[in-house]
Amino acid sequence: MNISVKEINKHIEEFKKTKKGPNLLVIGYMTYSKLMKDAKFHEHVTKDIKDPMIRYYRGIEIKMVTKKHHFEIK
Repeated sequence: MNISVKEINKHIEEFKKTKKGPNLLVIGYMTYSKLMKDAKFHEHVTKDIKDPMIRYYRGIEIKMVTKKHHFEIK
């Protein structure tokens, strides 16, 4: 999967228009690794204060899955 930060932001905005808003970004571990190398993505990723294993992108929780290349908004 070759997804960019620009595409992710576009999908998030489209999701916000059709539904109440995204609660979860499901991202494959290889896709996440690729995205973290992009400064535009990396600067918006934050850690949870209570649990450092939980990450957020622009306030939306990220769940990494074992599939290499995967992206889904829930």
